[in-house]
Amino acid sequence: MLGDFNANKIWDSHHPKDLNFSSMAARLHRRGLVSAYHHNRAQEFGSESDPTFYLQWNESKPYHIDYCFLPNTWASDIVDVHVGAFEKWRTISDHRPLLVELRRTEV
Repeated sequence: MLGDFNANKIWDSHHPKDLNFSSMAARLHRRGLVSAYHHNRAQEFGSESDPTFYLQWNESKPYHIDYCFLPNTWASDIVDVHVGAFEKWRTISDHRPLLVELRRTEV
């Protein structure tokens, strides 16, 4: 499940407890899904070092609101997670691409 969730733990207090980001992430975790970025970077939700969105295209308003949740059984196959650089994408979008590279395993 990949996309713009328009959410982050930093805004949990602005939403009802059962409808905030942390609650949603916990429900996904219980269903066997993990955030590729957070798993690969060993970072906590709300403490992301790479923003995926710049409010009003402004470099001084960075947020991480784009996620790729994948099956926990795939987590060990994550090779790399990369977020596009602000400068490279600034004229294209207010979001930055979130690229998830998985190791190909033969079935």
